[in-house]
Amino acid sequence: MNELTEEKRQNLKKIIILMAVTFIVIYGIFMLFKYTNQSNSAKVNNESNQIIFKQPKLKFFEYTVNLNVYPDKVLVHYPYLLVIRPDQFRSGIYNIETRRKEKEINEIVIDYFQGDIVYNKQGFQTFFNKKDLGLLCDQAFIKSKTEILCITRPDQNKQNNKLISINPETLEQKDLYSSQNVLTAVYFEKNTLYIGEYDFIQNKAFVTVNNKTAQAGDLVNIFYPMGNTMYIASFKSKRNNMTESYAKIFSGKDNVQNKLIDRGEIVLHQ
Repeated sequence: MNELTEEKRQNLKKIIILMAVTFIVIYGIFMLFKYTNQSNSAKVNNESNQIIFKQPKLKFFEYTVNLNVYPDKVLVHYPYLLVIRPDQFRSGIYNIETRRKEKEINEIVIDYFQGDIVYNKQGFQTFFNKKDLGLLCDQAFIKSKTEILCITRPDQNKQNNKLISINPETLEQKDLYSSQNVLTAVYFEKNTLYIGEYDFIQNKAFVTVNNKTAQAGDLVNIFYPMGNTMYIASFKSKRNNMTESYAKIFSGKDNVQNKLIDRGEIVLHQ
């Protein structure tokens, strides 16, 4: 049997070392690409499961919609997301659960739920479907087919307003809530009434939940549920240095609180 010479042994060692180094480099590159792709995929999947409003961009899952800072706005009546463009008398209705755009309506929509719609026709009169409600609602919420919550101003030339309920079949009205502050938003969820308020003299915002009131960080533009929790969101305005934000609501038997989650964007679904 031929024995390896010293020179051959050294050459064999070099070959083995070179093969080992080559394997380690290739394996390292493979693993790097694998985890990088997984990370990017996870990031994409996470982003595609979110609805984020960072004015003027609204990201609805994998789609992006551009909105003007004012007067364009978004509203939520879960599972619907409303994109309203008052200057164009056009509103888009998106379904959060199906992740699809449901319809486009050539009116200034102020609420939508399961095919029923409340809108301000030409900005002067509020309708429920085709029924004229006989007044103008600045904000509305469809509680049922026979009860519409409406924030209205008794004198359209003044800021003072109140929350009423309207039966669209009989047009019967009931006063529900009024305040020394201006009411800015309304939502009803699980037998709980949520109202946003703002004191324009002292520049202070408030959240009222079933008649329990707490100060908020900024003017409440919308309420919306995410998971099992209610949130408030504030759009860009001169009052907040053109920085949107959103906060979580904590409501107990005796009090209500809210905690700022983020500034610079509003997460509406995740």
